[in-house]
Amino acid sequence: MTHSIRYFLLISFFLSLNACNSQKEVINIAVASNFEKTLEVIIKHFKQKHPDSNVNIISGASGVLTNQILNNAPFDLFLSADIKKPQIIFNKTPSLTKPVVYAVGQLALWIPESKERNRCINVLSKVETLVIANSKTAPYGAVSEKILTNHVIKIEKTIHAANIAQSFLYTKNKFAEAGFVAYSMLKGNDEGCQQIFQHRELSQSMILLTDKAKGIYDFILSGEIQKLIEESGYNTVNLERSVAK
Repeated sequence: MTHSIRYFLLISFFLSLNACNSQKEVINIAVASNFEKTLEVIIKHFKQKHPDSNVNIISGASGVLTNQILNNAPFDLFLSADIKKPQIIFNKTPSLTKPVVYAVGQLALWIPESKERNRCINVLSKVETLVIANSKTAPYGAVSEKILTNHVIKIEKTIHAANIAQSFLYTKNKFAEAGFVAYSMLKGNDEGCQQIFQHRELSQSMILLTDKAKGIYDFILSGEIQKLIEESGYNTVNLERSVAK
């Protein structure tokens, strides 16, 4: 091999190495589907202050995301729809920072075609099809099941969606007459009957998985963003932050 060829290969190697090093470090955030849209707005605000940041958002049911994290999925921050899932992760990896509550979610029963204004539960027994999120993996689905049990309501056909975002889409697109959805998804929509339910099991907590996401973690807990979260349909006032035992 001639010196000129060796020199060319050496320069090519260093150029490719520099190109790799110059790529923005990606921050991967796993988020419960109910909070995906709100998180997207939060990240837009974050990027205005940190324009070089590169953030990748992956949404899904909290239980599914938890299993992925426990199987070493490369996430840097996890925002769950409950307290239990981050607590499970912390118990298995106590070297991590303790989970903290970032918002309290609100569940809504939505019947788009109903003329009943807010006591939707009173007419739910007349509905033939209802969609709820999978209670085994989605905290909003588990709370939905409890509401049905507590009110002794049986529906002719219940559709189990993969997550609360899918439950909203099924209801919105009229695949079901009614649906239990995240109230945050109904903000600005006054169609049909909407009844809000608050439940302690919808205290939503997050856990920092790597230091790469520390800036975003702190940003979410800032007063500015907590106000934004409140305006998005969640409760944030006087939260009991620490959840780890």
